[in-house]
Amino acid sequence: MSALPTSWNWEHFKGPLEAALKKNLPFSKRRPPMENEQKLAAVLVLFGNQNGKPSLLITRRTETVETHKGQMAFPGGRCDRKGDGQFETSIEAALRETYEEVGIAPDDVEICGELSDLWTVTGYLVTPVVGLLKVETERLSFVTSEHEIAEAFWVPLSVLMDPGTYRYEKIRFGEVDYPIDVFQVADHRIWGATGSMIKNLLDRLQSV
Repeated sequence: MSALPTSWNWEHFKGPLEAALKKNLPFSKRRPPMENEQKLAAVLVLFGNQNGKPSLLITRRTETVETHKGQMAFPGGRCDRKGDGQFETSIEAALRETYEEVGIAPDDVEICGELSDLWTVTGYLVTPVVGLLKVETERLSFVTSEHEIAEAFWVPLSVLMDPGTYRYEKIRFGEVDYPIDVFQVADHRIWGATGSMIKNLLDRLQSV
């Protein structure tokens, strides 16, 4: 990975981001779906304007949630069924979950596109929805869900693209070794599905 191009300030970031999302670049490390799997989920990969530069919203889950206790993640969760029996769209689910988890209103988010769907080891088909925060990060106060979110913070894109932040590892799940993408940001270890999503997004950005 290379350093963030100096031309990618917030004012000019939307164009490269939308171009990156149109790239045919699926996840290289993902498991195949299991038979009769129906669990749908979505997360919001949200960029904010932090001092004129793009930064990515990351949350740390509490130790009381059902799965992924204490892990770094994008806000998001399962797609619910609506009154007509149909599932929410990935955008609807990602925006709803983000509001419930960190208090960012859907009207404050501009949707730019989606990354490829990702099957996770916990059995979900996750759609990463990518968006831009319409207000500056300095003007935003998080209202976090006490049960789900221990903290929420912004990570500059330049930090994620620094070669010293990333490393490739393997982790055993059951009897299988899975390759994982790890981003070490200060004391925060970002890995798993979130790490794969970040790596895929950075690869796309670097290709435009």
